[in-house]
Amino acid sequence: MKKGLLVSALLLALFAGGYAALPWYTAKQIVQAAEAEDIERLQGYIDFPTLRENLKLRLQQRLRESMGESVPEELSELLTAGANLFIVPILNQLVTPEGIGDLLRGGKNLREFERELYRDSLPNGESPEPAPIDREGDWRLLSWHFVDINHVAADCGDDSGAQLRLILQRQGLHWRLVDIALLDRKEELKWTGI
Repeated sequence: MKKGLLVSALLLALFAGGYAALPWYTAKQIVQAAEAEDIERLQGYIDFPTLRENLKLRLQQRLRESMGESVPEELSELLTAGANLFIVPILNQLVTPEGIGDLLRGGKNLREFERELYRDSLPNGESPEPAPIDREGDWRLLSWHFVDINHVAADCGDDSGAQLRLILQRQGLHWRLVDIALLDRKEELKWTGI
């Protein structure tokens, strides 16, 4: 009886350890595939439809916040639909295995993309100025943690700190990348599960 209980406890500990280690392994594989420019391998770790949808929803939310009270509520849905005419094709073009690989090798493309997207939503058409990137190509996995039982946040960056957050979601026995966000140095991103 004690032997059976010990074996059960050992199996449970092994399962829990594997469950905790698998998202870390996946995040590490994503970063390594990007560094090696192995597009085919990188593709296997990304849920592109969900990633594009999450980015689109966050861009829509940011657009609504930038408009504030200046747009009547009746027109907000119309403006969202109009913004989607521009956002969806841009996301389809940028959120590709090559684009994600470029992003993970230094983040330059996403910063340029963010600057272009938000330039028109800011007063006087000014562009947000992200933190400068000194070196390109030296981002690595810095830390990771469970957001909830099915989501893990993995932070990537360089010696100056985390600059990019990858959100991985459990899909069956696998973990896939479903969201990406640049981390603001002043305020850390709180993933809302969009």
